[in-house]
Amino acid sequence: MSYKGIDVSDNQGVINWAQVKASGCDFAILRSTVKSGKPDSQFAANVVGCQEQGIPFDIYKYTYATTPTQALEEARQVVALLLAYGIKCRIWWDVEDRKTLQGLGSGVLTGLIQTARNYIVGAGFEFGIYAGLYVYQEKWFDFDAFDCKFWIARYYNGYNAMQFGDLPKEDKKTDIGREIFGWQYTSSGQIPGINGNVDLDIQYDSKPIELPGEAQVRQHLVDCVVQWL
Repeated sequence: MSYKGIDVSDNQGVINWAQVKASGCDFAILRSTVKSGKPDSQFAANVVGCQEQGIPFDIYKYTYATTPTQALEEARQVVALLLAYGIKCRIWWDVEDRKTLQGLGSGVLTGLIQTARNYIVGAGFEFGIYAGLYVYQEKWFDFDAFDCKFWIARYYNGYNAMQFGDLPKEDKKTDIGREIFGWQYTSSGQIPGINGNVDLDIQYDSKPIELPGEAQVRQHLVDCVVQWL
């Protein structure tokens, strides 16, 4: 079974989440922090919108880290943001910045991702990797070093507009030699409630992203406090 969703940032501006929900959106993935480490300017509004409409969500972090110290700090910032909001969800590590990451070499970049993963998992959060298909094909890092879920982008239709209600062609689904959690199939999606383009995604996992309940959030906060003590 598959589920249809979107991933968003402040590039989409103010979102009408009621319209998004009415369009059949099963899940969302929200940008957490920007390069400076500050929250995405629409993060709070998007969290509230998803919660009010009962749309399950994960978050993603677009990484620019080129040293272990930077990778650790990026991970720390994201975890701190989620704890501040009482959110427990999967954190997707977005590995795609060609300018800063491609030239690092597979060994270095693999180590940087592992540094972020170790901190995130140690803080009690699930960890996943987002990357464009080109990252896999060009072997930017060692995909086999990770047993986490993968969310892969491949825009088989170029940058032509695609409607949320139209399913992508399954024979164009990306292939990285293993099962993938999700496929981002366009960045030129159109959905009621969002002005302009938005990324559209298909999730192939056995169950959709879950919206954490209040008891789960409270327990997670208790677990983190105990761990820090």
